[in-house]
Amino acid sequence: MTTLRTPVEARAWLQRHGVTISEWARANGFKPAVVAALLAGRSQGNWGEAHQAAVALGLRSPPAEGEEHPLASALRAPSRVPAPAHATRSAS
Repeated sequence: MTTLRTPVEARAWLQRHGVTISEWARANGFKPAVVAALLAGRSQGNWGEAHQAAVALGLRSPPAEGEEHPLASALRAPSRVPAPAHATRSAS
């Protein structure tokens, strides 16, 4: 397991390489505001895009290899939402 960075260490890492928060965020597919909030300590990176960015920055550990995503079964299951009524009417 690698050692996790603190937000201060992650910000210093970017600065040592001359990379702005916005540049890093865009290059890695994240919103700059999300990354800035992580590095300023306003976000803990617990959910969603903030979590993904925190993992990419080394602020949080990635899930264990082979561990199933909590939504994996929901994503595999067929839709349980009935078709709209207008979609089932026959043309007259």
